[in-house]
Amino acid sequence: MQPQVIAGRYEVVRPIGSGGMGTVWLCLDTVLGREVAVKQIGALPGEPAAAARAMREARIAASLNDPHAVGVFDVVDENDSHWLVMEYVEGQSLAERIRDVGALPPTRVAEIGSAVASALATAHERGIVHRDIKPGNILIDLAGTPKISDFGIARAHADDQLTQTGFMTGTPGYLSPELARGGNPTPASDVWALGATLYYAVEGQPPYESQANPLATLQAIARGDARPVQKAGPMGGAIAAMMDQDPERRWDMATASERLDRIAHGDATMALPAGTALGGAGAAAAATEVLGTPLESTQRLETPPPPPPAPPRDQAYDERRDRYDDRRDDGRSRSTAWIVALVVLALLALGIAYALTDGFGTNRPTPGQTTTVTSTKTQTQTPSKTSSSSSSSSSSSSTTTTTTTADTAQDDARLTRFVESYYRDVTKANKRDDTFAQLTPKMQQDSDGREGYETFWDSIESVDVGNVEADSANDKAVVELTFKPKDGDKSDETHTLTFVQDGDSWLIDSDKQ
Repeated sequence: MQPQVIAGRYEVVRPIGSGGMGTVWLCLDTVLGREVAVKQIGALPGEPAAAARAMREARIAASLNDPHAVGVFDVVDENDSHWLVMEYVEGQSLAERIRDVGALPPTRVAEIGSAVASALATAHERGIVHRDIKPGNILIDLAGTPKISDFGIARAHADDQLTQTGFMTGTPGYLSPELARGGNPTPASDVWALGATLYYAVEGQPPYESQANPLATLQAIARGDARPVQKAGPMGGAIAAMMDQDPERRWDMATASERLDRIAHGDATMALPAGTALGGAGAAAAATEVLGTPLESTQRLETPPPPPPAPPRDQAYDERRDRYDDRRDDGRSRSTAWIVALVVLALLALGIAYALTDGFGTNRPTPGQTTTVTSTKTQTQTPSKTSSSSSSSSSSSSTTTTTTTADTAQDDARLTRFVESYYRDVTKANKRDDTFAQLTPKMQQDSDGREGYETFWDSIESVDVGNVEADSANDKAVVELTFKPKDGDKSDETHTLTFVQDGDSWLIDSDKQ
């Protein structure tokens, strides 16, 4: 079978990530002979907002031209869809690195933070706020160079009209207290998000407890219920300054870059003892007491009083569970905005599309992510399907039989949840953007494109999932399904799905009945 080619130039190789802003594919630029990352923006053909977002991200990334920001080379159209052609960063996200090796040394975290802060400081100078800084959006190449990615929801001051639809996209675990209360994104909120990201990198866990409900996470952030630092050492005071509850007292991004660079080169004047709570004036006082030297005053920072004492640690953090859309009313006062934000977030939490997978310790938070699987149905209505060979995953031969068996069983259970989650959502029209984005390009074609996919699933009232025989080692599942069409009788069918690995998740590659 001939490989798919986007815009007559970019030959699709494999998926390398997915998220709220689209699926990312590794492609070969057949003109220049180089590997590039290509991301589809927007799920609905010809959607004006999608085109605006694509052009906005391209303009923002191109305007930075910074060695620590992922570059954008081109924007192309293919079948009424918009694609960003970007620099391919071969390596891992910061989230993947921590997943694989655990918490990083403070000086290495400072080095990463300084580089990323430098790129973001450049963005802030141009009036650009990123708005989605998190471990999954920091990429580290094979040489160890960090790069900030995914400016898909960033905005420049001149692009305010693009936010008037009433939605704000972001990741609650990395939203600053003022955003949690309904405020507007600012450079200071980016500083807080980077501080929370560096906390995660140096501690091996996020600063706030994992919550099933994003609203609970936002409430904890608004209260300042961060966990005490345990491993931050020389990074402790910097994290406290960047995560100050008061945005006026936080470092600006340029100051953060300069201070973090000092720490990366051995400056320990901001060290905090293990167990210091990121709250009140205690953290700053402790940093001063440890070395007997007060913090220098630069920019707006005097002493960085961090948030109050933290609750106990819970299970690992799952970034995908926290993605949400927040209705905003920019015309209200801070107190009114807080009330409005809570009410709206509570409503939106009921409709959040996410898949529950393993936590940060075992999963891959790629540049943003969603999890869905797709199957097309039966008889004469079903869009065409073509089978393909499945990619196989293997476990290390150095593990014991018991461990390997347990890992396989766990992955099979995750794949089962993956399938069940898909069929729970696919008949809901408002969830279909997510499910369609989880098809490989081949499967999208085999499903007669988005139009054929919509036509078929619009004809189905519900799907009941029976037995699922998941074989994660071979990226395959046999699923017993009962389809209830809107017009017609129920039908019981058995479908064999094959998948392509997509980080810690999958994309559906074929569906055979």
